[in-house]
Amino acid sequence: MRAVRLASTVATAAVLLAALTACGSKGGSDAKGTDAKDPGSLAAALTGDPKAALAASALVMQKAGNGKVAMTSADSSNAAGGGTADWKDPGKVAVDVAIDMEGKKLKVRVVGTDAYVGGDGAGASALGGKHWVKAPVSEEMGGAFLVMGQMMNPVAQLTVAAQSGKLSKVGQETVDGVQTTHLRAVEDTSVLVAGMTTLTPDQRQSVQKKLEEDGKTLTIDFWLNDKQELVKYQEYGDTNGESQAVTVKYSDLGKGDKIEAPAAGDLGSEADLLKLFG
Repeated sequence: MRAVRLASTVATAAVLLAALTACGSKGGSDAKGTDAKDPGSLAAALTGDPKAALAASALVMQKAGNGKVAMTSADSSNAAGGGTADWKDPGKVAVDVAIDMEGKKLKVRVVGTDAYVGGDGAGASALGGKHWVKAPVSEEMGGAFLVMGQMMNPVAQLTVAAQSGKLSKVGQETVDGVQTTHLRAVEDTSVLVAGMTTLTPDQRQSVQKKLEEDGKTLTIDFWLNDKQELVKYQEYGDTNGESQAVTVKYSDLGKGDKIEAPAAGDLGSEADLLKLFG
């Protein structure tokens, strides 16, 4: 399932982001050179070094903390949808999205390390009037949705690209009527995995295998507006190229609703999880 492979990619980002954050607290982060409160420095970053632009955007998005997200795919068989994401706390990223996955309309909510799948109408009827089921994160589906939440964390994506990608400036482009700067990062999967020093050897091997299902390298494109906000990013591997690209757009930054776990009384049994896909 594509969601599992994509989730693995962002799990990598989350691990590296934690390491980079620790370095930054010791004064070693390159991102410190650009002040997110200084419009002049942000403008300079956009027109200058792509690394500086991505690092500065990570600071801007961290300050925003949340926003609306919309996920689309070049392949109609992959999950697509939208909703709200909150990445203010990198250790407890939360998302609340409605998705269409292989013809099934579902709701996915991730709060920290818990993932929930829900449905309305027929889905609620199948669950005996309940609207949600907690998906075990130790299993493939729950784990995929859990890390899909991490995928929506723009700070992780921007930080990893700034630190480990081969960067280039593609040019100026308009996205939904907004003028943006288009930057590109090409990341070698083996370099990414080598940086995951907190993983066990088995975990590292598993992540490497899943990453390489999309290719030996990943291409991630970023579109930044004149406020250094991330408007859109797109990711694909070199195996299938843009035919398997997944795109995430951000809007209404800092205006996202609070995301909370479903009420205990509205949770169906884990045994009923597959009924949502019936």
